Amino acid sequence: MRLTLPYKVGVVAVAFSNQRFREQSWVDIITEPWKRRKPGAKRNTGRAILVDKGRLRRGNRIINADSAGMKVTIGNDTPYAKAQNDGFRGLVTIPEHKRKRLAKEKVFTGELTKKGRKRSRTVTKVTGEIIVKAHTRRMNLPRRRFMGPSMHLNKQIGRLITMEINKIFKP
Repeated sequence: MRLTLPYKVGVVAVAFSNQRFREQSWVDIITEPWKRRKPGAKRNTGRAILVDKGRLRRGNRIINADSAGMKVTIGNDTPYAKAQNDGFRGLVTIPEHKRKRLAKEKVFTGELTKKGRKRSRTVTKVTGEIIVKAHTRRMNLPRRRFMGPSMHLNKQIGRLITMEINKIFKP
């Protein structure tokens, strides 16, 4: 049990953290729903709050499971995880970068419509690059906890430990 328990506790903790993304709330003694995003952005409608591509959610993992010291460490390796988990207010420097210049163009497919006209479709093509100068942006990210100490998580871990001890004493 001493060899496997830290890893099993880590699995429970990572599952608890991933559950926060599904429920979009933090659970400690009480449940605190995450603050909703600002209305108006068309691409964000119907999407979970901290999930776009899923990189932040997939970053939850066991960092270290030490069976000798009976310790487990979970964490998230995405660069913006701390800012999202704890909240952030301040200036961020955006370095100089290139942005693609896009243009839409009609391309004929070589097929004909029912009326005998040439069939075409609109294709987006890269026509050049634009250099965006370095600048600063003021950011105000609300605190949306998905990882950290929680009484609810402690109860889950306590139940796991009790089950593992009971397995030893049952014939």
